[in-house]
Amino acid sequence: MNIFCDTNIIMEYLQQRNQYALVEKVFLYATNGNHNLFISFGSFYTITYLSEKYLKCENLSKEDRIKKLRLILNGIFETFRFAYQTSNGMKSGVNDNNFDDLEDSYQAHIAQESGCDILLTINDKHFSAFAEKSSIKVLTPQQFIDKYINS
Repeated sequence: MNIFCDTNIIMEYLQQRNQYALVEKVFLYATNGNHNLFISFGSFYTITYLSEKYLKCENLSKEDRIKKLRLILNGIFETFRFAYQTSNGMKSGVNDNNFDDLEDSYQAHIAQESGCDILLTINDKHFSAFAEKSSIKVLTPQQFIDKYINS
């Protein structure tokens, strides 16, 4: 199974937000079951920016902050694959009228272009019109757990 993770899933995990335990359960299931976890290159840039911003709040020295950031990003390289994307996929995202949030549109079209089965997100309602027209299942961490882990 190929699981595309929206940026908010990664940040939920890294910053140990409300759904941290659910996301961790999905990640453990996927990595132990030889399923593939994907992110987009755009997510990687955003994760870098948001993680560094978050680490600044820990009052670390710049050297310690960059060291910790590199550990986080190398962990992402070990866990995730980067989704295949083309300019046509990105253009489809720009022009998809089913989305008010273009970043979500890019994510959906990249997941589709990469042959992912599932798009995992905290904001499943943002993807509802896309999910109706696509073969990709859009699931929250709880929905994923209910469907694949607890079934």
